[in-house]
Amino acid sequence: MFLMLAAVLAFSFVSFGALDATASASGGVNAPTITWVAHAVPAGSKIDMSKVMTTDSTGRRSWSTTGACSVRATTLVTRKTGTCRVTLRLTATSRHAATTSTTVIQVREKSELTVLAAASLTNAFTRIGDAFMARFLNVTVRFSFAGSSTLATQIEQGAPVDVVAMADTANMDRVVASGDVARTSVMIVARNRLAILVPRGNPKKITALSDLARPGVKVVLCDTAQPCGKYASTLLSNAKIVIEPASREASANGVVSRIANGEADAGIAYVTDGLLAGDKVDAVELPDSLNIDTVYPIAVVRQPSSRDSAGATAFVSMARGSVGREILANLGFGPP
Repeated sequence: MFLMLAAVLAFSFVSFGALDATASASGGVNAPTITWVAHAVPAGSKIDMSKVMTTDSTGRRSWSTTGACSVRATTLVTRKTGTCRVTLRLTATSRHAATTSTTVIQVREKSELTVLAAASLTNAFTRIGDAFMARFLNVTVRFSFAGSSTLATQIEQGAPVDVVAMADTANMDRVVASGDVARTSVMIVARNRLAILVPRGNPKKITALSDLARPGVKVVLCDTAQPCGKYASTLLSNAKIVIEPASREASANGVVSRIANGEADAGIAYVTDGLLAGDKVDAVELPDSLNIDTVYPIAVVRQPSSRDSAGATAFVSMARGSVGREILANLGFGPP
């Protein structure tokens, strides 16, 4: 009997507040919930306060500010770069006590971060990017997803990049060796495992790696230049199974696409890819004795193309922190 891993995973947006926010409440009823969403905002801008702070109180609001900002009605107005100290006062209601809450927000220049990431991180990093941009309103994050070997080549050839996340250590070692990334900046952001992916319903009744060598079974694998291809080759070699794949794809996404479209009977890719394919692909779990624990290293490059080292570092911190870990876990990834 084999375990089928097919699910559509729902993700709930993670709310979080500025770490330096403080609040006090007075009165005999419950204090309202106040969440300071924005940690940084762009200089010389007008920002709706709903992007800066949320609350469940319906009390009358009054604001006071010091530093590089002011509040006009429901708009935060920023001037030059610096710090912005904002205090919110809420009057009491029948449900909530009168409350005062203060936070400090950074006012920074606008920047655009370029993140090059392994194709298997597409969904997770897109969501992390959304969460990051909700917190750092001065930053736009642009992603480029591809196989890790392709990403390493792009970086070696001078492609714009601020943050890179690979699906293996070998390709991260390449960009460390080329001088684009400092060894000390490399950290693990997530882990993954392999699975046999099959079309929904598993029409060929594949239950083990040995079934991939059966006559008439059309198998697709990643190119051996990519981590998913190297891992699959190692897996098959360790199991002493020899197959001739019908095609080799440039990324794990390509393997999933072939199977989902009915162009192959099976393939080897990441467990997370099978989960994200939803009702088109099933995953046959591999025994722990055979499976390979894969890691995803992440790093800020030595010379960020945006020149926003602080923003790039903040992105890595969020990806590896509680927000990123929850997003990654909800999509099937393991912790660093």
